[in-house]
Amino acid sequence: MTKNYTETYKRNWPMIPHNLQEKFSQLRVAVAGCGSTGGAFIDGLLRLGIQHYHLTDTGSYELNNLNRQFVFLGDLNVNKAVTHKKRILALNPQSSIRVWEEGLTLNNVYEFVTECDFVFDAVDVTTKSGMAMKLRLHEVLHEKNIPTGSALDLGFTQWLQSYNYHMNEDVLKGRLARARACRHPLAALIEGFASIDELPLEIAEELVRLFESPQESACQLACACFQLSAMVTPYMIKFVSTGQLPQLVTMDVLAPFISKAEGHDRFKKTRAAHRRLAELIENERKVLAA
Repeated sequence: MTKNYTETYKRNWPMIPHNLQEKFSQLRVAVAGCGSTGGAFIDGLLRLGIQHYHLTDTGSYELNNLNRQFVFLGDLNVNKAVTHKKRILALNPQSSIRVWEEGLTLNNVYEFVTECDFVFDAVDVTTKSGMAMKLRLHEVLHEKNIPTGSALDLGFTQWLQSYNYHMNEDVLKGRLARARACRHPLAALIEGFASIDELPLEIAEELVRLFESPQESACQLACACFQLSAMVTPYMIKFVSTGQLPQLVTMDVLAPFISKAEGHDRFKKTRAAHRRLAELIENERKVLAA
């Protein structure tokens, strides 16, 4: 570790021991998708002391991203991966960063994950092309035995899932074929990544709304996005200390503000949203079977 690096991150100690900080300084991380979840994850990595990155995103920042993402007016119309490269270098100029502005593709996916110790999957889940690339990415990560994280931030909850591909875990925990068989990307999300009964109220209701109104944009709040940035530190400490990623972790920032009566009402609404999602997924299966 250089003198500047040590000085920048010295207040991580003693909660992060020197030997662990040394490992963070050498860890090679790829982030596929640098928008809401990807950008929040990068910010958490940066504050932790990660300094070797592969970043990719095909999109540029728009005004409607500013309600929740770590960017400002001056970042509008700039590629998201490029924006985060600049942010990383502004804090740690000695960081090594490779950027793929064309986004993740079938042609560059192997190159993107090469020489990486961990990959964070923040590939878009709302489009068919994005979901197809997301599924292919997990196939490649499984083939290359690279541990992987993925997150979903809708409503007030941050949902963080892990895939220990370096420990012979099946692709998407054995759910790849079910996800690939879906026509609708949100159906693929549920079949491949998130069981319906795992989803909190706002995520479940939001997925129902997007199923029924596909022209609408997803609602995403800063509070859920910011939670992911905060979760990076304990998440990566667990991974680097033990060699294993923790399983599903969910954090609901609204929960401490809910009364018992409100909690009971939310439980009933959650069950109703789960039932409606199950109906929508079953309809998808029937169409595919016809």
